[in-house]
Amino acid sequence: MRLRLRLNRDTEESIKEELKRKEIEIAEDADLILTEENYHDERLYCRDGVDTVIIPLNEICHIESLGHDVFVHTINRKYKTNLRIYQLSSLLPPKQFIRISNSVIIQKNSIYRIRPGLSCKFYLTLKNGANVDVTRTYYYKFKEFYGI
Repeated sequence: MRLRLRLNRDTEESIKEELKRKEIEIAEDADLILTEENYHDERLYCRDGVDTVIIPLNEICHIESLGHDVFVHTINRKYKTNLRIYQLSSLLPPKQFIRISNSVIIQKNSIYRIRPGLSCKFYLTLKNGANVDVTRTYYYKFKEFYGI
C-alpha cells in the first residue's frame, strides 16, 4: 500500500516511522492521502503536463474548477491538480484563502480591484488579470473576511 502524507511537522516523523514499520510506502504520487485535521501545507502539488510541480501557496492567485478539472492559477502560469475544490477548501489555510463561489477559491492578497454588483455580488479583478465573481452564497462571508 502507498500513502501520501499531509501532516503537521510536529507529528510527521513519528507517523512516518510507524507506517514504515507496518511496511506502508510513503510517496507523493500515491492515490491515498493521510491528512491530519487542521493541516495546512505551505505548498501545493500540481501537474504541468506529465511533470509534478510544487507551488508555494503565496504564489497562487486563484483556484478554479471547470467541469471535472481543477486548475491552480499563479501570476503567469496555470497548473492542473487532482484535488477537488472542496478538498482544497479544507486543506488551504483559512486566513490566507477564501472560497468565493462553488467553483473558485482566491488568495487573500491576490485581489487588484473589487467592484460591487447588483443583488449581493462582487466582481473581482485579480493580480494575474483574471476576472471572477463572488456569488450571493459567499457574499457575506467575503464581506466579513475583508471587513467591507
